[in-house]
Amino acid sequence: MEIDLVATENLHVPDWNATYILRPDLLVLAESLATDGILSPLVVQRSSSNVIDGSQRLRLIVGNRHLAEMFPVVPVIWKDVSDSDAMAMHVQINRGRGTIVAKSLSAIVRALKRSRAFSVEDFDRRFCMRGDELELMLDGTILKHRDVKNHRYSRAWVPVEAPAGTVEAAGTRITEEPPNADR
Repeated sequence: MEIDLVATENLHVPDWNATYILRPDLLVLAESLATDGILSPLVVQRSSSNVIDGSQRLRLIVGNRHLAEMFPVVPVIWKDVSDSDAMAMHVQINRGRGTIVAKSLSAIVRALKRSRAFSVEDFDRRFCMRGDELELMLDGTILKHRDVKNHRYSRAWVPVEAPAGTVEAAGTRITEEPPNADR
């Protein structure tokens, strides 16, 4: 695998990009770039220079003067793929990353705090983790605040695979009011 250094102005975020990062997480990513640099190359479609993986990093670098000065060029792995294969790759890469599990994150935060290597300010700066969230992570009660097994969840939590117009609750079938037209 060959990695090239490419000027950021020669790369494009495609209009089909399906990733979005909430502002607090974007700030964490920006801090990571500023502190640790670009740890993995962007994956880019050779024919269009569309970024398949790494579009959020590119947006941050281009949109932040400090990061733009640090990274006038970025590491790139070129892929000779069709547009549809580029889109499929984008979905596979991003879906395959998974999400952070709150209980595991809480354990990491507690370990970092015990190590005394991180101050409260470090948690804020590096992870955008402030006040209540940090306390919740440190006391390890992230899941104790809600009776998960007995909590009645909103319809937003109903899996897409559920039969149209129904939700499952404690083994009984309940008619969804109003019906969700998206299913």
